[in-house]
Amino acid sequence: MNRERFDKLLDELDGNSLETLKQKNAKYASPDDCLHNFDAGAEIMGGTSAQCAWGYMTKHLVALRDKVQRNNFSDREDLLEKCQDIINYVRFIWLIANDER
Repeated sequence: MNRERFDKLLDELDGNSLETLKQKNAKYASPDDCLHNFDAGAEIMGGTSAQCAWGYMTKHLVALRDKVQRNNFSDREDLLEKCQDIINYVRFIWLIANDER
């Protein structure tokens, strides 16, 4: 893979995933607590907010693992979505770990 293709693919992966994360978070979080869903999920699950985020991410990890095991990357849009979602859950774990509440 040459440098141009390498850079292009990384730009595509990053694309609008951060903007999508911010928009979705505005819908699912409370106005004064961006991590509300993870706190509430943790309460239901009997774990921590980070464990909740990890659990939510697991669904996407399984789907990505299945694609890798099958060596089937034919649905580029679905692959991109899974990768972006996993990256965004890692971002949430980072945010949770640095939450100063």
